[in-house]
Amino acid sequence: MSDYKDVYMRLAAYRKRIGMTQEQVAGKIGVSQEQYSYLEHGTTKLTDQNLESLLGLGWNIDYIITGIESDQNHKETEIEKALGSITEEEEKDFIMKLCSEIMIEKAEKYRLDSTPQVKEAIRLMKNMVRSWKDFSMCRCLREKLALSQIAMAEKTGVGIKKYREIEKERKYPDAEMLLTFYNMSGYQPILFLNYYDRKMLFIRQVWDLFEKKEKDRILEFIDCVKTVL
Repeated sequence: MSDYKDVYMRLAAYRKRIGMTQEQVAGKIGVSQEQYSYLEHGTTKLTDQNLESLLGLGWNIDYIITGIESDQNHKETEIEKALGSITEEEEKDFIMKLCSEIMIEKAEKYRLDSTPQVKEAIRLMKNMVRSWKDFSMCRCLREKLALSQIAMAEKTGVGIKKYREIEKERKYPDAEMLLTFYNMSGYQPILFLNYYDRKMLFIRQVWDLFEKKEKDRILEFIDCVKTVL
């Protein structure tokens, strides 16, 4: 289990690994060199805005929070290319939801949820489909742990008002809160930040379970729906 000291030490190590100075990073994320230095020394905590800016630079937020490299900058899969080619956002969203429902049905039909990790990926996708327009990763975690909002606020060290704002995704967690969520659940921190397309991330995780034949059928389905719409 990590503590916040590990986070700011990884922040400094990550910057050095990619060959940037504190001044360069500070200029990119809109803070002074002194303010950025405070982040690397843990004097101030990484805010959600800081994380958004670092993500915009292509930094691996999951690694900085957890120490575990994720495939945040992964090679694009076939389904991502197919869905990414849809320019109309409402149409894309509609097809993504249909695909998610089909993938859940197929994963259960072929009993692909054979490991705890796969079961959890499918459970998260089900939760996403059920609350498609107002999906909240914090609510998903709270319901999994069977905790009240008050209990979650206490566990994460924030006031109930702030926690409710975060659960509704009117605000996003800072790095310290993301670390707490990770220690509680093992969920990737990036899932709690809607700066990244979480729906596509869930789809990709389940997509990787299927054999080529099933993948081809889903891609054909996307083409058919696109033609109809």
